[in-house]
Amino acid sequence: MIPNPTPAGTIHAALALLCIAVGLIQLWRPKRGAGHRARGYLFVYAMIAVDGLALLVYRATGSFNVLHIGAIANFTCIVVAIVPMLRTPRPRNWKYLHYYWIAWSYVGLLSAGATQVAIRLSPLTSPGQVWAMTLAATVTVTVIGYMVIERNRPIPEQGASAVATMQQGGAPS
Repeated sequence: MIPNPTPAGTIHAALALLCIAVGLIQLWRPKRGAGHRARGYLFVYAMIAVDGLALLVYRATGSFNVLHIGAIANFTCIVVAIVPMLRTPRPRNWKYLHYYWIAWSYVGLLSAGATQVAIRLSPLTSPGQVWAMTLAATVTVTVIGYMVIERNRPIPEQGASAVATMQQGGAPS
């Protein structure tokens, strides 16, 4: 545990834990309705705060590092996941885009969390060991996340002509 955590670090950690819980609920619950939307907006707003606060935390190395780049990448995933939902009319494949990018945002969050747990619980003695543990945790969570994302992804919607062709017994070309 970090002695005397900064206010930004404390809020960052608390909101990240909230996002992990909300994201897990979103994963298990049906993907429609007001509850999904409300939890989704809670997740999005909290993740924006988590990513912003991550850019204020420099205690690990004292300077901008790869973890800050991860926060920027996660923020990008959030924005790309939300934009198709806010467009009018929504693009044909908005559900697929939303799922894909929000899922990768969640994987990034879990990766950062796994890294923090691994670093704090391991008896690491050098910066090289810390970065090796960071890489191992990130790769492990990312590979598992990839498998879960691919297994649960919605089928991208096809155009009307492809659906009509399939209904007539043919295959889309």
